[in-house]
Amino acid sequence: MPSSTFLNLPEDKQTRLMDAASREFSARPYNEASINKIIQDAGIPRGSFYMYFQDKEELFRYLVHGYVEQLLMVLEEALLRQGGDVFAALRVLFDYVWEKRSDQALGGMGAMSAIISRNGGMQRGALLDLLDAGEALDRLRQSVNAELLDLRRDGDLEDLLAILLSVTGPLLYAGIEAGDAPGYREHLDGILDILRRGMARDKAPRISESEEDKV
Repeated sequence: MPSSTFLNLPEDKQTRLMDAASREFSARPYNEASINKIIQDAGIPRGSFYMYFQDKEELFRYLVHGYVEQLLMVLEEALLRQGGDVFAALRVLFDYVWEKRSDQALGGMGAMSAIISRNGGMQRGALLDLLDAGEALDRLRQSVNAELLDLRRDGDLEDLLAILLSVTGPLLYAGIEAGDAPGYREHLDGILDILRRGMARDKAPRISESEEDKV
């Protein structure tokens, strides 16, 4: 996290620095990204930067954390609008990401896609790691309608949410990366339908009395 000095800056100054960071990390891989270029673009002294962030890594993680937090907020809002139906809410999230996939502005999904692509797909399946996973799942749990789910023991809801996020996360990213390529929404629908109905039959095949006598 950045220092309190950065967090207490006026919003426009924070935005100017994060915009510059987004442009630099979108344009080249993390290892090649230049702090000098970022502070020059943002119009701040080098000494001021190190009053805000310890180093380039802290800045990078804070920037990407902002994109992940945005996705989580969209998912929370979708859950509220969909009556707590997590499967429907994940479809809404995909549609949001797809609609914003070309947006290169700070907070735009196009910028997030470029940043991840520049770094070999880093964190494609684990973007949630940039948040406090326990806090994120707790926030989602409060918005999910548990009555719509087949929960049989303590911890089922948390496990179900973790599975859904780990499966749909890469599909969300693939949808951004694919551009106008068709089929990703249908693929997501298919995966979510499998997870909704389950992957095993409810009952094992019944053995007839004659078959039991042979055993």
